[in-house]
Amino acid sequence: MIGGVKDRTTEALLRFGDRCKAILKVAISIAESNDKKELGDFDYKTLVEKLQGDGFDKDPKMILRALERDYGIIETSYRSANQHWWRFIDIEGVKDAIGDSVEDPEIQLIKIQANSLNLAELERKLRFMLNKSTLSDVDKALFRKIAFEELNYVMEVYRKASMYEETYDIVERIKIILNLAAKVSSKIGKTQKKVTEDEILGLQKDSQVFAK
Repeated sequence: MIGGVKDRTTEALLRFGDRCKAILKVAISIAESNDKKELGDFDYKTLVEKLQGDGFDKDPKMILRALERDYGIIETSYRSANQHWWRFIDIEGVKDAIGDSVEDPEIQLIKIQANSLNLAELERKLRFMLNKSTLSDVDKALFRKIAFEELNYVMEVYRKASMYEETYDIVERIKIILNLAAKVSSKIGKTQKKVTEDEILGLQKDSQVFAK
C-alpha cells in the first residue's frame, strides 16, 4: 500500500464516492462516542443501524472489505459468530481526507441533471395516474408528453448514473419511475383494446341489424 492513511482514504473516496464517505463518517461518530474500546472503534451492527437511519440501505460489507484489504484504512479488531469490530489505523488521517475531499465533476453533473428533472414530482404524477380508475384525455396527453419528452432525459441520466457506485440511489429512483411508467402504459393499452373490441362488437351488431 502506497502513501499514508490520508492519501489512501482519498483514493477510496474517489473510487466509492458518497457511500464510502457516509460509511466512514458514521464509523467515526461511533468510534468517538464509544467509551469502551476493548473490542474496537466500531462494529458492523451499529454501523448498519445508523446508516439505515440516514437513508443508506445498501449493505456496506463490500466497501468495508475494500477499506480493510485494499486500502489499509481499518483493521478487524474482534470477530465472533455474531459480531465484527474494526479499529481505525489512523482516525485523524481519515478525518483529514474526508474534510479535503472534492466530488468528481462527472458525479456532480449527474446529480445536477437528476435534480433538474425533479424525479420526485415525476414519480408522483405516474402514481397518481396509476391509482385513477380511468384516465382522461388530459391524463393521456400528459403521459404522452412524459413518455416522449421527459423519459428521454431520464434515460440519459440513467445511463450516466449507472456507471458510478456513488449515484446508485439515482439509478434506483429511475428504475422505480420506469416501472411506474410501464404500468401506466399497460393500463392505457388495455383501455384502448377494450374500446376497440367494443367498437368491433358495435359494428357487428349494426351489420346484423342492417342485414335484417
